[in-house]
Amino acid sequence: MENCDIAVLLVDDDEMIRECVTAYLEDEGFSVHVAASGEVGLEMMLSLRPAVCISDLRLTGMSGEEFIVKAHALNPTTGFLLHTGMIYSLSDKLYAIGMTDEDVLLKPIHDLARLVSKVRNSAAAGGPL
Repeated sequence: MENCDIAVLLVDDDEMIRECVTAYLEDEGFSVHVAASGEVGLEMMLSLRPAVCISDLRLTGMSGEEFIVKAHALNPTTGFLLHTGMIYSLSDKLYAIGMTDEDVLLKPIHDLARLVSKVRNSAAAGGPL
């Protein structure tokens, strides 16, 4: 699967993070769509049906965890990565939908090639197992 065939939804309320991550992933050939909140992200999930969704944990409004659980219910084939600035252990709800500790990426990501690899692998897996 070519990167341009991979739709990524980035959900983060920090504009600088959205701009930087989007620019990098687009440079790598991904089709990137952004949402500044979980609520907007859920609306986008209905029409976009992304291969991969990268969500911040701490969002304005609903939390990233709540967003992922609801988004997974809308599209169980989407792969999810959690992008957070704090040490975080996945909840039972996120384990239940197939996420693993490897799906948690700490901000700032110094090795953006690792992010690209995680997105590719998540897209290839076709969502949580």
